[in-house]
Amino acid sequence: MLQNLRDNSRGVISFILIGFLVIIFALTGVEALFNWDTSANQAAKVNGEQVTEMDVARAISMQKQQMLNTYGDQIPPEFLTDEYLRKPVVDNLVQRMVLAQAAGEAGMAVGNTYLSEQIASAPQFKNEAGVFDNNRYQQVLRTMGYTHSTYTKILADEIIVNQLQAGVSATAFATPSQLDDVVALSFQSRDLTYAILPAAKVRESIQIDAAEIQTYYDANQQMFTSEEQVAVDYISLSVAELMKNITVTEDQLHKQFEQNQSSFVAAPERQAAHILIEGDNQDKIKTVADKIAAGEDFSALANEFSDDLGSREQGGDLGFSKGDAFPAEFELALAALKVGEVSTAVKTEAGTHFIKLLAEKGSEPPSFEEQKASIEDQLKRAEAENLFVAQLEKLREESYNAESLQEVAQTLDLKAENSGLFERSKGSGLMANAKVVAAAFSAEVLQEGNSSDVIEIDSSNVVVLKKTDHKPSQIKPLADVQEQITNTLKDQKAKLLLEEQAAKLIADLKSGGNFSELSEAAGIEFKQAKAATRNSVDIDSDVLRHAFTMNKPSASPTFDRVMTAAGDLAVIAVEAVTPGGGESVTPEQKTAIAAQLGNIYGKNDFSSFQKFLKDAADIVQ
Repeated sequence: MLQNLRDNSRGVISFILIGFLVIIFALTGVEALFNWDTSANQAAKVNGEQVTEMDVARAISMQKQQMLNTYGDQIPPEFLTDEYLRKPVVDNLVQRMVLAQAAGEAGMAVGNTYLSEQIASAPQFKNEAGVFDNNRYQQVLRTMGYTHSTYTKILADEIIVNQLQAGVSATAFATPSQLDDVVALSFQSRDLTYAILPAAKVRESIQIDAAEIQTYYDANQQMFTSEEQVAVDYISLSVAELMKNITVTEDQLHKQFEQNQSSFVAAPERQAAHILIEGDNQDKIKTVADKIAAGEDFSALANEFSDDLGSREQGGDLGFSKGDAFPAEFELALAALKVGEVSTAVKTEAGTHFIKLLAEKGSEPPSFEEQKASIEDQLKRAEAENLFVAQLEKLREESYNAESLQEVAQTLDLKAENSGLFERSKGSGLMANAKVVAAAFSAEVLQEGNSSDVIEIDSSNVVVLKKTDHKPSQIKPLADVQEQITNTLKDQKAKLLLEEQAAKLIADLKSGGNFSELSEAAGIEFKQAKAATRNSVDIDSDVLRHAFTMNKPSASPTFDRVMTAAGDLAVIAVEAVTPGGGESVTPEQKTAIAAQLGNIYGKNDFSSFQKFLKDAADIVQ
């Protein structure tokens, strides 16, 4: 059949057809033969450039992983859905594309050498020894759904966008007058007088009668409604627990070891280092060859002579290869070496290599002692998994119409436990698992009293549960909340009384009263602070913070009051304000403030620049 195809492909018409296909491949890629609708994979278009559905899928996947790494199981499941994440992800991709296009139009670009250096220095691509590992690099890219070319394109865009942001932000600066204003405000000092009206003293004099408590209780019963609670018996079945009760004999271990030995297939992995000389620089090749022959340190030679920027700082170390990481000529030379040996010059498309075999593993089967622990775990797990499958089916059958899970547990030689009463949002341990909570409060379990379906916590851990007690949502008895209501009413009355006292004190001060004498007459503490700054540590933080929000005094002090974190009420008088500056502010402090202002203005400028670019762009979503 292949010969017929070959014979029939030599006519003029065949050459025309083949030429037509070649043109299609060159202009549109192979996908054009199978997908004529180029918009089918389009999530958005920015100035004619596509954001593909594949781009969106990758970005959503990465966003999910970042959220899981940050918040773990605490994040609500709906926050991880594609529907929830799609819009912000697409918006972000569109914004990045707008910026990348602007950077490109400004002539900004990233060289291949710099890209290689960035990849080689990325920690996620390094092995345990801190050396760039090509195998790990390829594995990480495959996990993220990238090829080398797509990843380097995204990395290049990211770098030039960051350069663009730095370029715009770096142009921002603070003028001398702006700097003086900020210095005057930041280092400002104030003369304060204040008195604290203590809430505790006022609360002691307040009496709450039963009628007030009853009235508050009747008017605010929604505040005293308890959450619905349920208690369940549950049986947990897991491979890990089953393994604990399984024993393995030495005879079994040795038999499995012998089986492993007989089926062992050598899969050597070789750790290579190289010195790459690009082009046809014969003088450099000879120099390196002579130095290697003279016994000079290979790592030092790689650092000095290698043109591979990604590995030369690691002494040319490329990591391990299973025989498929490097070009065929490279792998062939590497396989012929013994550990510690260096090859003669090896020519590939990349240039000329001198290759050293650093280490080799996987050629010899491990010893019994090396394998013993893993064999034991393997045998226990295998038996436990078989038992898990059998027990799982029995658990389904026995629990389906069971009157009691305690009886089911005895039948299956498992353990049944009780959760105790727990609320939907306040379970702990297993009862905090979203699947378990949903089942416990489902109509089938809660209302109909049936056992739950078998709940899969993960592939090797399941649980079934059945209600043993239930407390519906209900209004708590007055006796249970009486103390809470009493404290609330006291707090409310105390606040009103404090406000009345503060208002009278301020009125007296404005009428010309003496702060010290008025405070003493009221039996409250009176304090003064001269030249207080925003960082003064001997003044109540709430008082200090509020004092610096009050108006500047003119002919007379300004007065105000503020509630403190302790629940007390402070009456404050600001008597004088002194702008910061002069010799009290060092040149270094001014320089730091100017840099901070420039950074703030730069971020604002870049945000405005982003908005301008997006508003001006032709975006289709």
